[in-house]
Amino acid sequence: MTVLTVEPPEYYPVVEKLFAGNIRDALETLGVELVGMKVGVKPVGRIIKLAFLFEIRRPETFLPGELDSIISGLLEKLAEEATRTFGRLYDARFQVAGFRTIEAARKPQKEEVSLVVNCPEDLRRTIERLGKGLVIYLKDKRIDFSTIVLNMPSDGRPQLTITLLLPEEKPSSIKENLARDITHKASSYLRTLNAEYISVRARVLDPGDKTVGVIMKRLDQIEKEAEELAEMDEIQDLMSVLGKETRES
Repeated sequence: MTVLTVEPPEYYPVVEKLFAGNIRDALETLGVELVGMKVGVKPVGRIIKLAFLFEIRRPETFLPGELDSIISGLLEKLAEEATRTFGRLYDARFQVAGFRTIEAARKPQKEEVSLVVNCPEDLRRTIERLGKGLVIYLKDKRIDFSTIVLNMPSDGRPQLTITLLLPEEKPSSIKENLARDITHKASSYLRTLNAEYISVRARVLDPGDKTVGVIMKRLDQIEKEAEELAEMDEIQDLMSVLGKETRES
């Protein structure tokens, strides 16, 4: 569970809707656990500046500099989308003032896992059983991997994305063959678990992949979330106090 702190706290709904959820889900897709997030917000005229502090646990697949590059690209893209959607309603612009990552305390070794599951609670038992089966299968095939992530949309769509992270760079042909193998095996497991209605897509990533594009899959939800935010009375009051009336007003 990610602990989110926003200062000043009246910006919590804006940060949570437009930034926090997308960042958490994107990083979890890559096997990075976001333990805590602190966000400082400072409005300067029509610019809303944000500074982030992330407390994370990351797999060894990513070196510190590589993960910082991914987060930087993600934050800039989220700020652009927030400006284009929510910001245009109040003639305001979001700007990332900076960010920093710190390592969270490691879990005891006995709790270390190579499996990350992100799915609706009613399917968690099924997806976890599938994930554990895939871990055993990959280990039996002597596949050297750091993390396997099973991700499903929170809105209940029966679509499962499996991401396998490799600790070393591999040729594209090897990764493509492995992705097909995982897709076939996962589909077989789902039939056994009476969940054949769930479609499967597998991908295999290594440190050489351009991951910023991979983790942007939730950005298409920002416009809807921005519209929901703009309709909240407390948000309208907040932006009015800051002198950021809607263009329609």
